[in-house]
Amino acid sequence: MSWNQPTITGWTARISNDLSSVTLIDPSHIARATLRPGPGDEFTAHFSRLTRESLAERIDRCGAALRKGVPASLELADGTTGAVTDQMAGRMRRKYKRAEVTLSGRVYTLRHTSGRKATAERDGALLAELVRGRGLRSVSVTRTTHAHTDHLDELILTLFEKVVVPGRSGAVDEFVSSLSGV
Repeated sequence: MSWNQPTITGWTARISNDLSSVTLIDPSHIARATLRPGPGDEFTAHFSRLTRESLAERIDRCGAALRKGVPASLELADGTTGAVTDQMAGRMRRKYKRAEVTLSGRVYTLRHTSGRKATAERDGALLAELVRGRGLRSVSVTRTTHAHTDHLDELILTLFEKVVVPGRSGAVDEFVSSLSGV
């Protein structure tokens, strides 16, 4: 499955041709928000260790990703802006690798609970559970929703599914990977 396939509720994500922004589109094909990396930063690709492809090819195949620990901005179609951060810089433990979005007086958090799973919260209350598919570079995500969601919730859940992607390695795995140079 391609990363830009619709979610179970019909939302999609599209990256611009110049790779400078990701647009989140609702089921009626209306652009609802634009995600831009921080000033002087750019998107990277999930699983970007493979260098035999260009960045555009990797993003097309595996999806756009934010640089870890670098704040990004999310702008809604009405001009409202919010902050997006995908994990704390320089931290190895999974509990520090959460993603946070602050938008319209709400705080959304994606807490990674395993290498493939995460929980999405709105203001501390469980919103949904996300599970990335099995496989080394799987980008398909299934979602179990636990609360009523509005358009803003769906937009953020789409961001979590398509750009942040659930699941992070733990400290031991990260340490061993850094030693092996992989």
